[in-house]
Amino acid sequence: MRTTLVAVTTALTIALSPTLGAATAQDTLPPEPSPPAVTAENAETLDEQQDDGQPTTRERAPDTDDCPHLESPATARTTSEAVAPGGRAPVVLPVPEVPAGGPLMASCGVIAPAGFTLPENQTASAWMVFDLDSGEILAAKDPHGRYRPASIIKALIGLIAIEQLDPAQKVTGTWDAANIEGSRVGVGEGGEYTVDELLHGLLLASGNDAAYLLAQELGGDEATLEMVNERAREIGTQDTFVATYSGLDAPGMSTSAYDMALIYQHAWENARFAEIVDTEFVDFPGWGDNEGFQVWNDNGLFMNDPDGIGGKTGYTDDANHTFVGALNREGRRIGAVILDTTIDKGRPWEQARELIDASLVTLPGEGVGQLGQPGEEENTTPTQRPEPSASPAPQAQDGQDTTALDIARVVLPISTIVVLLLAALAWTFGRRRRG
Repeated sequence: MRTTLVAVTTALTIALSPTLGAATAQDTLPPEPSPPAVTAENAETLDEQQDDGQPTTRERAPDTDDCPHLESPATARTTSEAVAPGGRAPVVLPVPEVPAGGPLMASCGVIAPAGFTLPENQTASAWMVFDLDSGEILAAKDPHGRYRPASIIKALIGLIAIEQLDPAQKVTGTWDAANIEGSRVGVGEGGEYTVDELLHGLLLASGNDAAYLLAQELGGDEATLEMVNERAREIGTQDTFVATYSGLDAPGMSTSAYDMALIYQHAWENARFAEIVDTEFVDFPGWGDNEGFQVWNDNGLFMNDPDGIGGKTGYTDDANHTFVGALNREGRRIGAVILDTTIDKGRPWEQARELIDASLVTLPGEGVGQLGQPGEEENTTPTQRPEPSASPAPQAQDGQDTTALDIARVVLPISTIVVLLLAALAWTFGRRRRG
């Protein structure tokens, strides 16, 4: 009898152990430790951890078919996004279940209609080609993938300054502005500038010094960041968080090709913005003993193509090259957004021009999406999109406590073992009586 019981028990335990183990593993196994957060204090020691092996030169565009940047940009190669002691943790944006722009915008690879031929010089991770006037999306790659914008995000502070500040208002240059990190138009401490001159320095030469002075006139850094992010939300962005109004990399900085197309479509509707970015050069004042100088538009598409419409350039070590520009081809105004590209096969403006020209085969109404088209539930809180291959997790019915489900997953297999053991005992004793 004892041999029979042991054999039965062993067999049942082996048979049911996968079920029992699966039911109890989440309660018995310790959680995997999370990697340490990057802070200003440990950033230098985490350089290797931050380097995810992404090359700074490319032979071809990265494969994004598997949506590698659905939730956040790639890990920074530098310590630009280290959180300062006492600083705020990066903002984590929710991933909408249904992305804006139409159903095809949920894809992460190249999205294009029949007849579109992808240019060979293309090395960007994400891009979008769209009609400035109708908002129709003609072609795209990883439209809602999240990347760093660099200086193309300056369009937002530019718009707010145009709307809220008197263009003739005088602003005095400061030491902080003159010595700011990154690209500068060339303001000097004690120099006097109009808001209009600073706007040209901001949008033509990507001056972080001009951005800083405009932000102080708008109420300071924090107030300006709040306004910039609020404007991005009002425009309808889903993937954008502005951590710095100048475009310098900082914790949480994020945008997408779709969002930037939406922002620039909105910006180009502002007559003053459109006029500034369509300017070849302006005279910029000097300061002290320093003479004035000319500030030229750094947008190659506008400066090199007779059909060019001014936009914006951008670059940081972690964002790589970014670009926004447009062409007016025989009355059809087509824009392009380029994110995370290199210059191995061509400058960003050259890549944009080839993408625009390749998209001209798409007739109006035959595009792949629409800027401003909301997701399935426009006014609901976005939730994370599940991966297509993932099986849905067990869900509790309405009003049912998930703890009860966990208990049931453990109790049911044990109950089955007990019932089978009792049946085995009954069979064994009955056999002995008959013998």
